[in-house]
Amino acid sequence: MSTFKVAYSLDEVRALAPRSSAVTLGVFDGVHRGHQAIIEELVRARGTAGIESLYLITFDPHPVLITGSRKVPPILSTIEERIELFRQFPLDGVYVINFDKETAALDYRDFVQTHLLKAMDMKALVLGYDCHFGKDRGGSPESVQALGRQRGFDVKIVPPYQLDGQIVSSTYIRYTLLLGELHLANKLLGHSYVVRGRVRKGAGKGRSLGFPTANLAVDCPAKLLPAGGVYAVQVKIRGKLMDGMMNVGTAPTIKDGPEEMEVHIFDFAEDIYGEFLTVSCRSYLRKEQVFPSVGSLVKQLNEDQQVARRVLKIS
Repeated sequence: MSTFKVAYSLDEVRALAPRSSAVTLGVFDGVHRGHQAIIEELVRARGTAGIESLYLITFDPHPVLITGSRKVPPILSTIEERIELFRQFPLDGVYVINFDKETAALDYRDFVQTHLLKAMDMKALVLGYDCHFGKDRGGSPESVQALGRQRGFDVKIVPPYQLDGQIVSSTYIRYTLLLGELHLANKLLGHSYVVRGRVRKGAGKGRSLGFPTANLAVDCPAKLLPAGGVYAVQVKIRGKLMDGMMNVGTAPTIKDGPEEMEVHIFDFAEDIYGEFLTVSCRSYLRKEQVFPSVGSLVKQLNEDQQVARRVLKIS
């Protein structure tokens, strides 16, 4: 298989010169187990009926930001986070389509002809059961199947993925994260919930307590932050994975400021201001709380660290 590539325009896709491809498309917010079932169906297509390459198309920003068809949900994964998750699958590449008013106005038949058949030499299309695309969401699974019969490409519709009797969806995962039910959210996702952000200057309060923290600034304002509280996390920094813990909230005992994400990386003291961290939320330890004194806060932080180290060791 060729090296995984990412294209951001039709010209870049044409330069990749896909041949006899199978394609899937969607937003894939969160890349959860339902999305993974679709991608795995795509992967199974390689080598069948002459399929030589596998590509995934995703949209950025989220289409509802442009169409206004419904209330914009907080997103589970930014485009950078999604691409990193896509890299875990044996795909040839990802085509990121800038979703704008022009894209929204494109009839699904024209979209298929321009982006899939001509640019990607598509022979098979894999869609989720609830996928709709094109002007007025006209590209339903049924209409695309009919188009496939007319224009000579196969269409595979993947049914809803259920876990413990519940259909896995981005909406349901958002609900569990906001309730602090991280274990269930991660189970539905099939991976740890990830937040990527840049380290910015903080007030230095954590360092004065013996727990220096990296204050994480998330570039995407629509990104869903997990419920307030303390988490055991793993942090990817400079290509290395390290253990740590994170507080999401206002730190009411020492400052009670705006809600922030503060990450304490265990056994780490390097200057990382301005660098990007990818934080994987592994376990929810406790709710944020007000302590009667700074001493009692430090005592709790030491206990949190012991629990986090223990949890991360066995997870």
